[in-house]
Amino acid sequence: LIATTGTQAYSIEKCDILASLEADPSSVSSPVAFNDIQPMAVIDACSIAISRDDENKPRFLLHRARGYLKGGEGEKALLDLKYAHQLGYPAATFGLATAYFLGDDVYQDLEKAKELFINSYENGVWWSARGLYLIYANEIYEYYDLEKAKEWEARFKSGG
Repeated sequence: LIATTGTQAYSIEKCDILASLEADPSSVSSPVAFNDIQPMAVIDACSIAISRDDENKPRFLLHRARGYLKGGEGEKALLDLKYAHQLGYPAATFGLATAYFLGDDVYQDLEKAKELFINSYENGVWWSARGLYLIYANEIYEYYDLEKAKEWEARFKSGG
């Protein structure tokens, strides 16, 4: 399958079809809800796609991380998210921020989550505004600020 975005064409891999993330502005396939992910199928398809080592590798790493998370392999998921983040993939940065926000398989670090959400927001992931809203609206957050929370919520609701 081929998807077009502006003047670029992307091939849609089985990895994309099985694990595409709604928050990913570079997605080439319909999003898959986390509960609908089939971990082994995702991990297998995405590992094959990653092995080609092409320009889509960061996106495939993000998708495989979702498969690992769904399959209960948080450490492997974090390795893929961190690698895709290091490769400059904004949706992976969003995923990493979400992990630090939730404290899933890493120590919860709201300040680190905030930095990563801001980074991914500035790079086109408008879903990060929702994460920033949740951080600033969290009463245990050191810099709790309802006004900032409302500003980020408004950005999220407006789509960026």
